[in-house]
Amino acid sequence: INQLTQSSNNLTQSNSNLTQSNNNQQQTIKDQQQINKEQQQTINQLTQSSNNLTQSNSNLTQSNKEQQQTINQLTQSNSNLTQSNKEQQQTINQLTQSNSNLTQTIKDQQQTIKD
Repeated sequence: INQLTQSSNNLTQSNSNLTQSNNNQQQTIKDQQQINKEQQQTINQLTQSSNNLTQSNSNLTQSNKEQQQTINQLTQSNSNLTQSNKEQQQTINQLTQSNSNLTQTIKDQQQTIKD
């Protein structure tokens, strides 16, 4: 009877140990599930952040493209103005020469009249 009682006690203790081990494993599983949930939330946040950065990069690329187009237009406009200024300067030079010629002609005519 004593041996059977001891054997029963041993089995009871073993069962208790297994129950505790099982409880510990269940808690470990719950902890791991919580960790997985938090990691998934982090993944979702990082994915959203990545999407936002991709959109921001796309917007900046478009903005840079538009700015380059504006620069090209301004460069062309400046080139056109430079050409126009050059032509106007040539006209000024011609008119100045013509004015000088007319002034000389008037002087000659005045001298002729005096003579």
